[in-house]
Amino acid sequence: MDAIIQALIENPVYLAVAVVLAVVILFGVIRKLIKLVLVMAAILVIYVAYLVWNGEEVDMERIKEGVQSAGESISEKADEISESMKEKVGEAVEEKLDEKTKELFSPN
Repeated sequence: MDAIIQALIENPVYLAVAVVLAVVILFGVIRKLIKLVLVMAAILVIYVAYLVWNGEEVDMERIKEGVQSAGESISEKADEISESMKEKVGEAVEEKLDEKTKELFSPN
């Protein structure tokens, strides 16, 4: 892992390729999340239509609570992942910065 990070730091072309690849992966994940939200919304609409079709009462409070709890859990997970990634990236950057600083200022 250190060799990969070192190669990325030393060669800006590799770093640019890695950044582009990371952006592509990020957009792919976002697209999949949007698809998931749209599918869940479609299922919710079909469920409500089924209830109306059969003459049953639509309990909007229960639906709101379910949607709200799902949104909160997704938000919490996203925050946890974001924080862990920030910490890992920060630690890696600090380590490499220390290495480069020692390398530059060492009397060779």
